[in-house]
Amino acid sequence: MNNQKVNIWLDCDVGNDDAMAVILSLFHPKSNLLGISTCFGNTSLENCTNNTIRLLSSVGRTDVPVYKGAEFSLKSTRATTKMHGTQGLYAANKLISTFKPIEDMDLYDLIKQTAGDQEFVIVITGPQTNIAKLLRDHEDIIPQIQEIVFMGGTSGFGNVTPSSEYNIYSDPEAAQFVIDTCKQHSLKLVMISLDLTYTCQLLEPLQQRIKSINTKFSDWCLEMLQEYQAAYKAQEFDYPPIHDPVAVFYALHPEMYVIKPVYCAVDCESKLCYGRTVIDKQGILGQEPTLQFARKVVVDQFWNQMIEAIQVAAKNSKIE
Repeated sequence: MNNQKVNIWLDCDVGNDDAMAVILSLFHPKSNLLGISTCFGNTSLENCTNNTIRLLSSVGRTDVPVYKGAEFSLKSTRATTKMHGTQGLYAANKLISTFKPIEDMDLYDLIKQTAGDQEFVIVITGPQTNIAKLLRDHEDIIPQIQEIVFMGGTSGFGNVTPSSEYNIYSDPEAAQFVIDTCKQHSLKLVMISLDLTYTCQLLEPLQQRIKSINTKFSDWCLEMLQEYQAAYKAQEFDYPPIHDPVAVFYALHPEMYVIKPVYCAVDCESKLCYGRTVIDKQGILGQEPTLQFARKVVVDQFWNQMIEAIQVAAKNSKIE
């Protein structure tokens, strides 16, 4: 297995599953997390940014810069959800906060400062507003981007409307812009949809493995995830799917996935289906593929490495 480090820029709206994506990107042995940009989404931009700061502070990783990004979508609207509680992260008050986000420079400048001339992967686990703006305003950075991996969309169902997934619905125009730009520049774009993440549920034996780590930080993780589970039980899930780290895991271990090139477009006009991702799995439209659609992942390997990352985070924890 290739153990070469992967440079990652993580763009997220830190709620509960985003927190797991941050932990995986911080503590997986193959990951070199360059920085994090925050976006509105699971909650307000302010909450998402504060949650990110708390998480990094609590695991002793204040070396990772946090950029406070978009507060609204490209059309100046904002969507939020109640799935992640009032702060966007359950039990956030049990975490500590020891540094401030970066607000006085452009995201492009921060990425160039941290990445230098190195290639890197962008992983998006919330609305795609920040990255759409980056690609729109700074095309010169595109040659440095190895690929973009995003968590969002579905192949025909929704979790915020009957047809639309939350991350895409929050800024459909940004998602379509990213698709078009990647197609124009032959930049690999990988879609981690609900179709796939619904197979990565936090089952009871996995919860017991987290419980057995037995530190204050791992106890916080379990408490947070069980609160998240309660929200999903209201939607008739026995166990919560942990969406966002599945996108980070792809950036680190693409060999663990089955992917298929497909034509995908985002509905930015329909009243009933606004924010829907139209996935042409069968090539019915006769259009060239616009992205790689992840169909399967080795679920056991994903969870093994996710829990190993939680163990390392727990060892580094600054929570007293």
